[in-house]
Amino acid sequence: NALPQIQLYGPTNASPIINHVARFAAQAAQQPGASAYYVLLLLTDGVLTDMDATREAIVRASHLPMSIIIVGIGSADFADMEILDGDDGVLKSPRGEPVLR
Repeated sequence: NALPQIQLYGPTNASPIINHVARFAAQAAQQPGASAYYVLLLLTDGVLTDMDATREAIVRASHLPMSIIIVGIGSADFADMEILDGDDGVLKSPRGEPVLR
């Protein structure tokens, strides 16, 4: 019941929050006996407006103890975001660097 009461709006930039959580994961990975793992859940009502920066952030974060889940909600056309799922091959940054895992 809460979702209809939430006002979502754009632009939809995912890279800043991915980079923010990646900094936490990087710090945690440096700790002796590190056992922390981060899961970032992003809910978006529109296609990402910073797709290249998001691809870059995902690739950089792929070596860290974290997972990123992006969920499109609502009636927007999310077809452009399918590049992020890796179903059609390995996700690569705009520079051509492949995701680690």
